[in-house]
Amino acid sequence: MPFSISGNFKICERTNLRNFEKHLGIILSENQTQLQQHLMIRRALQNLSGSVSVLSGLSRQELLSFIFILTQFGDIIRSETPPEYLQLESIPYVIEWSKGHYMIPMEILEHLAHERIFKDQGYLFALIPALSIKEKKSWIRWIGVDFEKGGDRDLNFEIYSQCRVLQKPFLGKSLVQESEIRLEQIWPRGKNEYIDWFYKGLSTFYYSMEEMSRKEKDPFLLHVIELIKSGKFILKRLPDTYGKESSYSLVGTVEGNTPQLRETIFQWEVERLRKDSLF
Repeated sequence: MPFSISGNFKICERTNLRNFEKHLGIILSENQTQLQQHLMIRRALQNLSGSVSVLSGLSRQELLSFIFILTQFGDIIRSETPPEYLQLESIPYVIEWSKGHYMIPMEILEHLAHERIFKDQGYLFALIPALSIKEKKSWIRWIGVDFEKGGDRDLNFEIYSQCRVLQKPFLGKSLVQESEIRLEQIWPRGKNEYIDWFYKGLSTFYYSMEEMSRKEKDPFLLHVIELIKSGKFILKRLPDTYGKESSYSLVGTVEGNTPQLRETIFQWEVERLRKDSLF
């Protein structure tokens, strides 16, 4: 998983940070606190003219390389990446934090998550923040992570990192080919008590899915539930219509439709929930 530059910039190779600092117009130093670095990076990103204009300045191959890293949950390793996606040196949002190891820092992902283009295209990192805090807490409990650290921002990143692990065995494939499905097409109102809890506002969606995962016998529906658990599909509330009940759909995510190629697991990824985590 990628990590935040703020508080961790010393582990990055200094020469590889210069392009990032130059583009943002900042200078990071060990005399700054983690909060100061975070605010400095965030303000600099807000002062840019927008990611669309930044990305439009890239060559076609550079843009494809950037998109590929996004599909790989924000980081890649050179030895495990097809050569056609390695045009990375001139992309200001990408850092080679260690030799042959590239990432889009968490500050960048957090910034891009607010951009409509990434939400509309269905990137998981941009859709997770749109969920309510109750939904996200239900989701992480269903995944099986006892997550007590930090606030909403940390929870977004933790769900994101866990989905990468859960999605890898699927190899980017599923039995569901649609990019978006109305929830009631799969589970009509009044037909299943667990999803009805959600429809009636008595439980969160992800809690209902966890309960259904224990009781459902239909192989296809169990497959759909696993797709939801892994973030290959994510809940989306549709615009309200006056006089009608709220409606929802399941949106297929870009990451969920892409095989995850990275095999290497860093020790800090295993230990990231500790107090001295890179997050």
